[in-house]
Amino acid sequence: MTGERPELASHHEETKKAKTTKEKIKMEKLETSLSNPFGKRQQLLSKTKKGTTVNPPTHFKKNPLIAFIAFLFLMGAFTPAYPDVGVVRPLTTPKGDIAFEVVGQVTNPSPTTSNQYGYLSLINGLSAEQIFTTPNPAAQNETTAPFTFFTDAVTERVIANGRLRIINRIGTTTIYFDDPPDGNFANPDSFRDGTPIVVMDYRQQVILDTGDGTFTVVNLLTIVSTKSFEIGGERFQLGKTGDHFRQFYSGAPPTGTPALNGVFAGYAVTIERPQQESE
Repeated sequence: MTGERPELASHHEETKKAKTTKEKIKMEKLETSLSNPFGKRQQLLSKTKKGTTVNPPTHFKKNPLIAFIAFLFLMGAFTPAYPDVGVVRPLTTPKGDIAFEVVGQVTNPSPTTSNQYGYLSLINGLSAEQIFTTPNPAAQNETTAPFTFFTDAVTERVIANGRLRIINRIGTTTIYFDDPPDGNFANPDSFRDGTPIVVMDYRQQVILDTGDGTFTVVNLLTIVSTKSFEIGGERFQLGKTGDHFRQFYSGAPPTGTPALNGVFAGYAVTIERPQQESE
């Protein structure tokens, strides 16, 4: 006889049905876990404790998508888009571009010393609303500028060339963050009563026309230290240690004052570091 014994055929049939039943149960569990990612947590919440039954929220039951999004949120897949005050945003400027602009005045207490002070009217990477405390351009001046600077310089030499005087100086320029601002050109110290955020080594050449008191200036600046500052819940840092700038001023003496006391405005351009420092 070639046919299978009846008892063996029956056993195979029962085994096949059992496997099919197990596969159906697995599929049902998988579908349940996808539609309700909280699974066991909901079952625990549904248990009775001291006579009170706590059921899972009905919107999780009715809308699996909401439940799945909530699950992803709890797992850290979504992060609130709020600024992190612990993260510092660097304000860097490509070489050859203007990093900042200044408006200032100069007072020379003696033939060998010079104080130059004022405020920054432009900073690459910040808006005018961040640089000044007022959005009104007509009111953007030393009284509304929280970014100020002060230069302490000493004169190395003065060269006479006809009516021109070529003055070489060295010193330190410091940029301050002073909020609220209180700049007052009648009080030079008001431009250095904030928090220092950038300190730079400084070398200067002044070309003074003694005929009309006008002058042009070139400064070489190198950042030696920086400190972050906060605006509107965000932290920024102006440049980094080792950055170099070439700064240009144009100036004139105020009416009724000596030629070496003047007013000026200018800008600073990012330049390449010296070869020995960049290696």
